[in-house]
Amino acid sequence: MISAETVTFGGAGLDRAAEMRGRIDPSSVEKAEIIVLWRGKPLVCATALDRLLRLPPEHPIFADSDSLPILLGRNEDRSFVFARSLDTWQPNDLDEAQVGGFVDPSEQRHPVLPEGVFAELRRIMTRLSSRDAELAATAKAFAGWPRSHGFCTKCGVRSDMTQSGWQRTCPACGAHHFPRVDPVVIMLVTRGNRVLLGRSPGWPDV
Repeated sequence: MISAETVTFGGAGLDRAAEMRGRIDPSSVEKAEIIVLWRGKPLVCATALDRLLRLPPEHPIFADSDSLPILLGRNEDRSFVFARSLDTWQPNDLDEAQVGGFVDPSEQRHPVLPEGVFAELRRIMTRLSSRDAELAATAKAFAGWPRSHGFCTKCGVRSDMTQSGWQRTCPACGAHHFPRVDPVVIMLVTRGNRVLLGRSPGWPDV
């Protein structure tokens, strides 16, 4: 397919900087930027929902976060990209019935950052660049992992985040835990530069 590199989540080529995991945090490097999430929803430009907002580590929005930064990778200019979740922030007039749905249409705006909104990734992913889509998907996966795997499966003690978010370690028995990887193959049916698409009639219109 001629335009395969433009498919969402494909072709971004992010340097994961695996050799730096566990060795750095945003305050220890010369250039760092933070991608922000709230309940797995990335913070994006409010006007077009087509660009991740990248914030400096000292931004006041992080007063509402007690989570540790997760290292996502390194840009071509050698700056590092991290992700943090606003775990303790509670938006005003929150509609819990919409948050977490298959397609969550709600948007949340933090008072100290009116130019950005938290939007469900499934709804906006095709608007993002390949790099932003890759960063947002990785950030969402690793920020959500501790919520379902926060305790050691060997002894039951709450585990600690290590390796800049890519590993969890039990402080009691020393067991190491890693995110589950599900092997999967997705086939794309093409003809020239066209693809065959289908949708379930039960899916919502977007």
